[in-house]
Amino acid sequence: MCNLYSHTTARQAVIDFSRAMTVSQEVEDQLFKTVRSNPATYDAALREHTLTNENSALTPTEKRERSRAFKSNLAKVWIETQPASERAQWFGPSKTDAGSLIRAKEGFEAKAYADTGGPDGKQFSGWRVGYGSDTVTKADGTVVRVTKDTVISRADAERDLDRRIAEFQTIAIKGVGVDAWQRMPPRAQAVLTSITYNYGELPGRLHKAVQSGDLEAVATSIEGLKGDNGGVNSKRRQQEADIIRGRAAIPNAPPEVQERLDNLDYEDQVKLSDQAQRDLVSVASDRQDAFKLDIATDPLAVDRNRILDDAFLDDGQKASLINTLDSALKEGEKDRKAVDWANTEGAGNPLASEDRKNAELVYNQVVDNGASPDQAANAVAAGKGVLPKPYVNLIRNGLNSTNAEEVALAHQRAAAYFQLYPQAVTGAENGNVIEDAATKWRFFTDTMGLSNGEAGQRLAELNSPEAIKRRDALLKSEPVKEYLKEIDADHLEGKFSKWGPYNDPQLGASEEVRAIAVAEYRELFKESLGEVDGNLEAAEELAFTRFARNWGVSDYSPHGSKVLLKYPAEKLHPAIGEGHEYIGEQAAAVLEEEGIDAKKVYLVGNHYTLADARSRSADRTGLGPRFTLQYVDQDGVLQQLPFAFRVDVFGALTEDHVKRLEDWELNGDRYLHERQDALDRKDLGDNTRPSEMGGTPLQQMQKATEEFNLLEEAGQ
Repeated sequence: MCNLYSHTTARQAVIDFSRAMTVSQEVEDQLFKTVRSNPATYDAALREHTLTNENSALTPTEKRERSRAFKSNLAKVWIETQPASERAQWFGPSKTDAGSLIRAKEGFEAKAYADTGGPDGKQFSGWRVGYGSDTVTKADGTVVRVTKDTVISRADAERDLDRRIAEFQTIAIKGVGVDAWQRMPPRAQAVLTSITYNYGELPGRLHKAVQSGDLEAVATSIEGLKGDNGGVNSKRRQQEADIIRGRAAIPNAPPEVQERLDNLDYEDQVKLSDQAQRDLVSVASDRQDAFKLDIATDPLAVDRNRILDDAFLDDGQKASLINTLDSALKEGEKDRKAVDWANTEGAGNPLASEDRKNAELVYNQVVDNGASPDQAANAVAAGKGVLPKPYVNLIRNGLNSTNAEEVALAHQRAAAYFQLYPQAVTGAENGNVIEDAATKWRFFTDTMGLSNGEAGQRLAELNSPEAIKRRDALLKSEPVKEYLKEIDADHLEGKFSKWGPYNDPQLGASEEVRAIAVAEYRELFKESLGEVDGNLEAAEELAFTRFARNWGVSDYSPHGSKVLLKYPAEKLHPAIGEGHEYIGEQAAAVLEEEGIDAKKVYLVGNHYTLADARSRSADRTGLGPRFTLQYVDQDGVLQQLPFAFRVDVFGALTEDHVKRLEDWELNGDRYLHERQDALDRKDLGDNTRPSEMGGTPLQQMQKATEEFNLLEEAGQ
């Protein structure tokens, strides 16, 4: 027969238990939330749950299970709030050194605390600090006793620990003998050192077991120490025995953390360890990116020790960042030297590779600081006489565009810079491209009378595939073929006779040279013909302008001053002072150093001359292209030096600059007065500079040219 009361009581018990469990779960969830927001409340949460659990209606078994589950979950919540670097270290591979074991078991205390011992574990045995030490090892190596007022840093504790480990390991070795000690694996040596550290000596009860070499015997003997000092270190001794047996690892976490880790199931430890490693990778990546940004923006402010000491970074990341920092510092040093170069009085050397590099660095810095490319290039070219390579590339890119405005701007830039700074353009890498663009622009705008827009449109169309097809078809036409046949040496000599200071010139010193000259001119004519839409007269004029840039007569030619040569010395060296007299003066000086008294000197081009001229190459000192130096000796015999001669252009420029400075010291006041008169006549303000004149960069450069011409007229 059914007992209604019994069923009712059982049903009510289930309801009460369910309600109790629900209430308990709500309390736990709130505790988890509190710890997640404030990890420091871990101990308080644990105490509150313990009190609530003990006062619940659960059975003892249910209370134990509830407590175990709560501790495990609370540990997970707390661990997840900790930095990734610490979590990764706690779960990472254990070290086998005694220091790790001692740190984990003793824990760190900055302030002195009372240590207890004796049979009941309650007797005062002295003051301890750091990792349970009764001494402090100072930075200078002195050792002092711990008092109740002692306060130390972790660095102090580490220093003292290192010293004491060495001392106690020596004590342990003396107790068991060197041979027995060396037979122990590292984990056993770490445990025995830790025990010696804890006791002050290695207990005699362990000596025989260690000397036997039997690790199980050693572990059993350590378990025999569990009752010492009232059993206060019973758990520690058991873990040490398990480490000897290989059942446990030397913990990486401090005691209070290890206690929380011990509450976790193995599966949870694995999950948390994996998560810590993933988080650590993410944090390390963020840290690496932060260092990269600091290096990129202000490398001088980055301390390499911060990188080396960063706990988040692995060795590979540290090495990469250090290399990046070193490179940035080297680049920063280059930038600093470049600025010093720019600020140094006097012109630079457009042929010297070092000056070219400095010009590029200064140009980039000026642009990075907000200046336009034109302003930056003008600043460098005007101040140092060197045209920055990035600006040359900027012009070259514009020349190849099919956009009329871009092409026009590129040609205007080329024309303006070749007019303002011809030596800088001539000395620049690919400066011949700038020269040719300047020549074409002046031809289209001055000779053909096209507007800037029309010239830009015409030049842009020349870059199109259709223009190339038209040019090819044009060159195959009969009128052009007939015209090309008329271009010979006599034709070119006639062109030179009508142009410039030439009087009945002779093209080349041999038939071979004459043939080379004619072939080169014909190619220039073909190229020019396609650019002027088949206008034969315009093509001839443009071709001759290009041809005359590289061909001319020379006062240093052994063939006389009427023979037209390619790359005569005067074409490959700038005019300095009164002209090109410095070339002959330097040649005579070289001969004099060789003990040669020459009546006449000549510079003859060779295959090195052509190579140097085409590439604008120069050595680090910026000497000019190589020539063969010939001379007429006192007997009237033509001789030549057995080595190449190079003109020191930079030396001549420097010497001329010194002369100008000396002249300025003597006549500066008069020059300033004359300059002011010239400026007043032209309605230009005093001390006006291109950067202050306003307008576009090209207009500024044009005004700078006007002012320069006025100064020349004034005698400055």
